[in-house]
Amino acid sequence: MDEGLVALITAGVGLIGGISGAAIGGRAAVRGTHLGAETAARATARQVHDQGMINHEHWLRGQRLESCRALLAAYDRYAIAASDISRALETQSQPSREMWSTIGQAVSDIRNSYFQVRLLVSEDLLQPTRDLRLHVEDHKECLDRWADALLTEDGERAAAEEAEEERRCKQLGDLHGDLVEAARRAIAERPALS
Repeated sequence: MDEGLVALITAGVGLIGGISGAAIGGRAAVRGTHLGAETAARATARQVHDQGMINHEHWLRGQRLESCRALLAAYDRYAIAASDISRALETQSQPSREMWSTIGQAVSDIRNSYFQVRLLVSEDLLQPTRDLRLHVEDHKECLDRWADALLTEDGERAAAEEAEEERRCKQLGDLHGDLVEAARRAIAERPALS
């Protein structure tokens, strides 16, 4: 064979090899770029998801805290109003209409706050809020019975209701403390990301 022909064939084979190598290298580069972009997109999506979960948990914790604050503030208003009525009844005088209105509003505020808390909190916090709400209502009924006994001048019944009110008042204090502790634990919990 002629040297020129060999050089031409070698050049042709080299050209085909170069083009094939470039094509394969180009495909590999495109595939690598595509995989890199997919990986980056997945990582970004995961980061956005995680940040969204963190933001939601912060918002939810804030809502829980606010609902617990509202319930505890309503309870404080109730405790003050109940104390005012109790002091009036201890002196065997009838509480004013304004006092009864104030305590009635406080009971209503506790109920409303409880229903909001019920939507937001876990079971470990729900039970103490339920117990407090129910005992507030029982305590209020006890005050009503005590006032009625004084109105009807039934001294024995009035003394029994006074003793019952004192017992229920202590229970309320204990339940309030339980709720505050449960709320403190619930608000302090850090949720796990899923």
